Amino acid sequence: MSYHGNYKVVKTDAHFYADGKEPDGDILQDQLGLVQKGTTPPPLEGDFENATLIYIPVETTAVNVQHSESFLRELGLEDHINAIGGWYSYNNDMRNKALSGEIGQIGYSWHSPPNIEILLEREPEVFLMTMASLDHSSSLEKSRQLGIPTATVFDWAESEYLARAEWIKFYSLFFNAEQKADSIFQVIKSRVRSLATLTNELEEKESSMWGYYIGKQRWVVQLSSFPGQYMDDAGLKNVLVSNTPANANGTQTITTEELLLKGKEVKHWVIMDVHAGSLPKEELMNSFQAWREENLYHNMERWNPENNTSDWYATAIVRPDTVLADLIKLVHPGLLPDHSPVFMGHYDKNSANNIK
Repeated sequence: MSYHGNYKVVKTDAHFYADGKEPDGDILQDQLGLVQKGTTPPPLEGDFENATLIYIPVETTAVNVQHSESFLRELGLEDHINAIGGWYSYNNDMRNKALSGEIGQIGYSWHSPPNIEILLEREPEVFLMTMASLDHSSSLEKSRQLGIPTATVFDWAESEYLARAEWIKFYSLFFNAEQKADSIFQVIKSRVRSLATLTNELEEKESSMWGYYIGKQRWVVQLSSFPGQYMDDAGLKNVLVSNTPANANGTQTITTEELLLKGKEVKHWVIMDVHAGSLPKEELMNSFQAWREENLYHNMERWNPENNTSDWYATAIVRPDTVLADLIKLVHPGLLPDHSPVFMGHYDKNSANNIK
């Protein structure tokens, strides 16, 4: 991003993965010119020939993923949202607005391309379009051809959780709120570094794994993913990393036999996720030390099953410092005696709903 008098130049790009492992080969690149309202736009020529002009600060915006709502909420800009993906928002106010029709529902990026008709009806001054698939490129082109100012969002393509959280600066550009975004991110980054320094003082890293059951003796486990980074920064050793190739998301699906081979004697286990299925029989689970000693955790503290929504996929992305503090509190409670977990908690294998 660069400043040029009355306008800003913003460039974004991302690799897309066809099979979850290897990039397609094409990189989708985008260039925006954010022009201050009431001023003369730059000529679309030379390196700027294919840029999309958007006039700022915008008054209304549409988004098509939950965490985009959370980024704007963190900036105090949620009232500018006039269309969201649907009614699965974790935020009650936003969900109720969608249900009542006060704001539009354009479809979530992970499931479908955006509903262009709703965008035309709501007329957002910018559509912050998270693109989950190259198949949605035609929707991007159509949106712009029909006069909907559209900016591509690729925060999901970041490989580190702090880098993804830093996208708050991108969201701020459309509202001239850079100073606030930078202040918020500096707090997040500083806290993450302080927490990581705290765990670096531990004599040794205790063994851990992060994986949930999906049925048929298969487990989705975290390797070089954000959860994998959280384990490392929380002073834990992820025993599943060695000799296990990760897919594009830093995860992998392995068998129960493979999990037993590497995780049988693991001390800490983040075992439950909103996508998890019913666990195998107690006889098998008792083969794991973490299960027997009940050093078990989940990421469902802010889960609303009635509305099928979880803040783990929204605010937790924006505030990784809180997620890291949660995990440290759970596995090293003495290091953060005053912290109350927000996104993560203890998994109670004996309770009726398995969450406490």
